[in-house]
Amino acid sequence: MDFRSVRILRSALLGLAASAASLVGVGQAKADFVFAPQGAGTSYTIAGLGFGGGNALSTGSVPLRVGQTYQLYFQTHLTSLTGANAPPAVPGLNSTFQITEVATLSETVTSLTTTAAGTTATFALNPGGPNQAKIYYNPAVTFNDAQGTGFTDGTLIATLTPTSFISSDFTDATQGGGKPVRPFNTTGAGNGLGSTADQGTGSTGINLTVNSYLPNFFQPPTGTPTLVSSITNNNLTSFFDAIPASLRFTNPITSAIIVPNIGANNGTSGPDFQLQVSGFTQSFAAVPEPASVTLFGIGLAGVVALARKRGAKAA
Repeated sequence: MDFRSVRILRSALLGLAASAASLVGVGQAKADFVFAPQGAGTSYTIAGLGFGGGNALSTGSVPLRVGQTYQLYFQTHLTSLTGANAPPAVPGLNSTFQITEVATLSETVTSLTTTAAGTTATFALNPGGPNQAKIYYNPAVTFNDAQGTGFTDGTLIATLTPTSFISSDFTDATQGGGKPVRPFNTTGAGNGLGSTADQGTGSTGINLTVNSYLPNFFQPPTGTPTLVSSITNNNLTSFFDAIPASLRFTNPITSAIIVPNIGANNGTSGPDFQLQVSGFTQSFAAVPEPASVTLFGIGLAGVVALARKRGAKAA
């Protein structure tokens, strides 16, 4: 293959790569979908679901070590809908009915860095681990943050599998000497009322595949073969001042009950670490048609053949 053929091949490959990126970008762009919060009646064209404050618990994660794997659980409830056409409020939400989400994630510590600002840990999702999220609808309001109950009541309306982290980190500012310990739970209800906590903050973004959903609740864009989802703005703190710290969690895979054991100081005593989730937006997107990937493969093979043919002629 001569230099000219190589240049043609390289140019064509770059063009195809750009086209493929464009196809994936268009296919996976956030797409408005129709959502009926109660499975019937009023529906809304929205971009995503806005979940409020919730609880997260990483079991067996204290003290953190690079390479350590542990299980995280979280539970929360829907508070709003997002998007240009979303209503400012959903009538009856959290007063006459509820939508809740529970999840479990298998995580591994990928790095630990200590500076004067604190100790920062980063995390990766274990794709082969026990990872699952479930969304429920209940015509009554039964969730209780302090008790950690009522989050799996009602009808299961969607099941999702977390597949990767967009990003995930947490900085413990107390371990770096920057901030002193403080009361763990100042809400007056729930877990750890007599405990203290390291001060720390973090965030996590998660990609998920939608395994199943009830069509009377979710109506994806026309022609969408598969839905994927992402969770963003999932801000975490190591103490509870907005909602109570839950006394229990539910494993969405096995339905087992997990009771937190944070010890005298959340973050150092362990073995568990409990976190307040300030809220997050869960958006949905369409997976590109399989034909897009096939066409890209055929195009690539064709370019390689063309370059070889031209190279043979030049020789």
